[in-house]
Amino acid sequence: MIGRWKKWGAGTRIALVLSLLVGAWTAWWWIDSAVTCDQQDEYSYHGFCLMELQRRAESGDNPAQWAYGNYLAGIPPFDQAYEWHLKAMHGARIGLELRRSMDAYCDKVPGFDARTVESVMQRVVRTSPDAHLRLFQLYLSPPPCSAFSLDQASAQIPLLTQCAHLTLAEYFRAVERERYTLSAATRAAIRSNLDRCENELAHPPPEAPTVREFMPLQPKDIEALRRSLDKTAP
Repeated sequence: MIGRWKKWGAGTRIALVLSLLVGAWTAWWWIDSAVTCDQQDEYSYHGFCLMELQRRAESGDNPAQWAYGNYLAGIPPFDQAYEWHLKAMHGARIGLELRRSMDAYCDKVPGFDARTVESVMQRVVRTSPDAHLRLFQLYLSPPPCSAFSLDQASAQIPLLTQCAHLTLAEYFRAVERERYTLSAATRAAIRSNLDRCENELAHPPPEAPTVREFMPLQPKDIEALRRSLDKTAP
């Protein structure tokens, strides 16, 4: 082998060394991608993890379909991302499978018209009551989403199964902006949810596959919401 190496020209030697280095780097890249899956997110998947994510998405795994769509959302022209998200939306069966992307796409992306998004959420909420939070959020979506309705949003508040501190803050901003008058029943429902928030703050609920606000609750959140409620008093 050494004798053969000496017979090769400088160009051949360089090409061989480069091919060995590329091969070693490629092997390392694939191995690294396999052992660091838990450190990758849906925007940085690569190698083995990306292939596994695609396989799961194609087999009908709903979280994988959302994640694969998010990965493709970084690759123009984004049509494939929308297709995977549309498939994930229509395949949703529980509240956690309804994503905020549905609100963001509402009346902006083909297939995500307000009526379709609303009907999917209403279907899911029949067997997954925690999804009322998603409907509450949808009815607060700003234009161009035509689902916006403070009447509909108010109707969701008594049905909430979790503390909705972030969405209630958004609700109060919309109430002030639209000069909307809260009924006595809505005010009572808000107070009930704030009591739930205080209970969850004192006794954090166990981890469960249900819809929750994406930011943790703080004591100052409840205080601010009670002040906002007081401002709406007739």
